Amino acid sequence: MAPEGTATASSVEQDLDRLAARYVNDGRLETRWASGYADDAWVRIELAEPTRVAAVTVAWESACAKEYAVQTSVDGTTWRTEATQRPDSCGNDIVRLPADEAVRYVRVEGVERRTTWGYSIYELGVYGTPAS
Repeated sequence: MAPEGTATASSVEQDLDRLAARYVNDGRLETRWASGYADDAWVRIELAEPTRVAAVTVAWESACAKEYAVQTSVDGTTWRTEATQRPDSCGNDIVRLPADEAVRYVRVEGVERRTTWGYSIYELGVYGTPAS
């Protein structure tokens, strides 16, 4: 579902184009998004159409989160935290969501970094059912 959406982020590491938000949902594990060096950095995907999101997958690079939140929004302004994750290590996370409301945006927001670097995600997947 996410490849059909548009990704944006709060920051990009050193403003490097090769780490831009658009790479977080390009379907390729050899590219990635990386944030600036701040705990509260985020990346979001505006979905192509309103969707009842059932799961989000996060393929972390070694600069991963010690804690992060998966949030959804109908309008891109008001956010609802669906889950807070505290993974034991970097890797691939699957976060199940209630899918009780059709949303247009999904965001992964860092709470605390595991390293001194920012956050780095190879691929962010969004899975659900279009509301239409």
